[in-house]
Amino acid sequence: MAFFVSPEETLYTALRNRQPFVRLERCIGSLETIFKNAFKRDRRLLAVFSSYEANYMKKGLVQLSYDYDITLQYQENAPNNLEDIMVDDASWDAKCLLEKSGPRECAIVTNDPPALQKKISSIFDRMLSQYEGLCGWRIHSFSFEKMSTDTVCFLTYEYVLPPTHLRQLQSKTKFAAKTIWNNILGHAKVPQFVKPFLALSYLSQECVYDQRAYDEVGDRPNEIPSDAAPHLAYGPLVEKRGICGGLAWAFKRLMDEANIECICVSGYLKKDLHMGHMWDLVKLDGQYYHVDPTWGIQDPGVFIGGLMQPDSFMRNTHIWEEDHYPRARGMRFQYDFVEDYLVQNGGDFLDDGAVESYMFPDDIAE
Repeated sequence: MAFFVSPEETLYTALRNRQPFVRLERCIGSLETIFKNAFKRDRRLLAVFSSYEANYMKKGLVQLSYDYDITLQYQENAPNNLEDIMVDDASWDAKCLLEKSGPRECAIVTNDPPALQKKISSIFDRMLSQYEGLCGWRIHSFSFEKMSTDTVCFLTYEYVLPPTHLRQLQSKTKFAAKTIWNNILGHAKVPQFVKPFLALSYLSQECVYDQRAYDEVGDRPNEIPSDAAPHLAYGPLVEKRGICGGLAWAFKRLMDEANIECICVSGYLKKDLHMGHMWDLVKLDGQYYHVDPTWGIQDPGVFIGGLMQPDSFMRNTHIWEEDHYPRARGMRFQYDFVEDYLVQNGGDFLDDGAVESYMFPDDIAE
């Protein structure tokens, strides 16, 4: 005896396998209902499906049924594997978008697009602080109202430069950071806790704040910057100019080269809540400290007020999602400690080729 497979099961299998044609036999009820039931079995299929065309034949005298010959069309940009399509349900967490190589571009099926966008927005500050050059995200969405209450959202990201060009500049920046440390230290071997101060001293004395780039962000906050360099480590380390984002990435690049753990932090200054701000967290001897290199560049001299500070100090002037970042409770390696050490040992470092103006700046501002 032949085993009867329901139209919903047949269509479901065809969609999963992305068959171009399928025949549905002995269908009762509307074709939209059959599609709806197939999509209920696996909501991810909505991100694969595009459209269909159908021809039908009536059958039966007492109870009408239909046989459908269906041509199926599929989304060209849909992931090849259903496992790469996400479903926004009660357990879905936007943190899964944070991957090591870059923020995850993906298709997400949701029955609440505004709530999904809120989830992505809540994690975007971490994306900004984790992926250099990222400046925005977009959602392209579509739905099939007669077949499902769900909406398919394709999530993509915007960068200040095309990724290939961005990687080229990052490669040049890495080389620049190595060269800068060689110039700062010569053959001197300084302790790790001195290096954040030396990096800040270098940036403060060698870089200028790019006011034009800052003004452009204020005037056109939702547009990709016309000049990418000030927003990347490349600006301060190669072209000697930048704004907060570029300075934070430049400081991180110098810390990376020095083998010191460093995290960029995305947030705001209390005095300027309409514009985002970026700075750094460094880890020394198991404790985190805040460093805001922008504070050291906007005024004459080397401003050490934002160097190696705990959360309790930074809360006076900065706002950030504290749950997204490690707690900064370090107190030991603040500037007074570093200064005392350099006064006692700096002469030996200068004898080994360290640059005096970075180690002992003429003007220290607090």
